[in-house]
Amino acid sequence: MRILILTPDIYTRGGIARYTATLASALGDLIGPENVDVQPLLGAGGGESSPKYRVLDPITSRLTAASKFRFAAKALGLGPRKYDLTICTHIGLSPVAGLVRLLFGTPFWVTCHGREAWPRFPADVRWAIARADLVLPISRFTAETVAKVNGVPQNKMRVLYNAIPDNFAAMLMPSNGANGFAAASNGKEKTILSVGMVTKGNAYKGYDTVIQALPKVLQTVPNARYQIVGDGDDIDRLKRLAVETGVEGHVEFKGSISDADLMACYRDCDVFTLPSRTTPHNGGWHGEGFGRVYVEAALAGKPVVGSIGGGAAEAVLHEKTGLLVDPMSVSDVAQALVTLLRNPELSARMGAEGQRWASENFTSRALKHQLPQLLAEKKLRIQTRLSQA
Repeated sequence: MRILILTPDIYTRGGIARYTATLASALGDLIGPENVDVQPLLGAGGGESSPKYRVLDPITSRLTAASKFRFAAKALGLGPRKYDLTICTHIGLSPVAGLVRLLFGTPFWVTCHGREAWPRFPADVRWAIARADLVLPISRFTAETVAKVNGVPQNKMRVLYNAIPDNFAAMLMPSNGANGFAAASNGKEKTILSVGMVTKGNAYKGYDTVIQALPKVLQTVPNARYQIVGDGDDIDRLKRLAVETGVEGHVEFKGSISDADLMACYRDCDVFTLPSRTTPHNGGWHGEGFGRVYVEAALAGKPVVGSIGGGAAEAVLHEKTGLLVDPMSVSDVAQALVTLLRNPELSARMGAEGQRWASENFTSRALKHQLPQLLAEKKLRIQTRLSQA
């Protein structure tokens, strides 16, 4: 069996790029790296293949109408290679897979993440989705929204959650098997952590709400500090907000950091939070499709303060692995943070349960158990190199 993955990007640290790399790796483990080809639209230089899959040369380093046309032409040129399945990891590429299906009969799947899948689909995407063999939302919320807004039948969709690569998960977990909360709490400061792109387009992630909640947190936990990991064009606004709120000395913007430093931030924090707001927008929704950062924090054994709305709510078990709050309520966010920062036993218990739950459900190992079932369900025969991997 041979599979072609069409993706906007596999090189960066963005959510879709990481999702694609994890999916390709899982498939490579199942059917062999020589049978999994990844065609990225964006990238600099030649394809850099992984030991678990092959990356074909990207089309462009800058997105233009011409580069999209070249991408489609290349995908059509790959059609005669007799791939058994095409997987698009962004709905915007689904019309290309639809054309490959039309010309060569190749079945195709389409993954749906969050904001890009929540509004009404353009006509070419609707045409393609109607012909897709399977639509794979990354959360139940995205599945329900795609069904409601675009009329995609629920029986055509299967939720395929974000998976954290096993090696990344292993590095997040403390080597002593503990959840790490007690060690992090021994220092003078209590650290609240958020991770994500800090852009104006991602203002829904709720960094501003946490900053506004800090005065109330500091009344009870005066040694608390708030770290934001990520870069973007909204940092200046948030810095001004911290000054206006009087908490600038307790907020640290770490910018873009390496994976090793990111994992250290997860392990060293006391509580992870991202109170993302999910709101109606242009006939669809605007917010978090799932939020793999919640899972990464859970794997590090940290309690999570998340949002009751959108796909983010599926990444936290309320009162088991963390607390879900109204993301519009500064007082709710503050109270949840205080509760966890002042109760190390509760936080340790939630961190341990979160680590167990995330390890069982959101790693490459879990993904490799689900993929053969999906392939078998669609009557695509698969010879696995690893027995259920």
